[in-house]
Amino acid sequence: MKQISKATKTGEETLPEHYVLLCARRYASTVKKFALAVTDDERQQHRKSLRYILDSGLIEAKLERERRLRRYPHDFRKALVEKDGSIISRAVTSEEAEILRYASSIPPIASIDELSAHDMDGLADMYEGWAQSDLTDSVNVARLLGWADGLRGLAATVGADYNPPEAVPGAPVSLLKFMANKMRG
Repeated sequence: MKQISKATKTGEETLPEHYVLLCARRYASTVKKFALAVTDDERQQHRKSLRYILDSGLIEAKLERERRLRRYPHDFRKALVEKDGSIISRAVTSEEAEILRYASSIPPIASIDELSAHDMDGLADMYEGWAQSDLTDSVNVARLLGWADGLRGLAATVGADYNPPEAVPGAPVSLLKFMANKMRG
């Protein structure tokens, strides 16, 4: 379950990843302005804004991830963060699974410039399906469910009608976009 903290001045509930989602909302808004731009100067200005907003969102996501990783138990930190070659060979408690899920649920803002809201929801469904496999260990179940949560949160933030700006012709396709295309096709 996601932690929710109370904002002190407004009385509204805010998510810990508030600033990541704020960047995502602004990115989606700027994408709409970009699509309506008439002149090359307007498009160029919006492209600069998109880059700045995405960079800001990436910084916020990194900081939020670092904050969440502090809650990892020592053996999780060594195996999953430091990647020292060790494995988690013991049973994972439900509390530890929730810590893993929560740490993995940061909205993946890096994908906002390639994935539509429909793509994000489809990938979230796919991750949840993988998590149901008997072949998936408890650590990866928690991570997959967290990734699904993050994608769904990002899709909800940008809106169901969100489509990323058109890719530069000839630009390589990310693995996530490739998987989304395969799921659709």
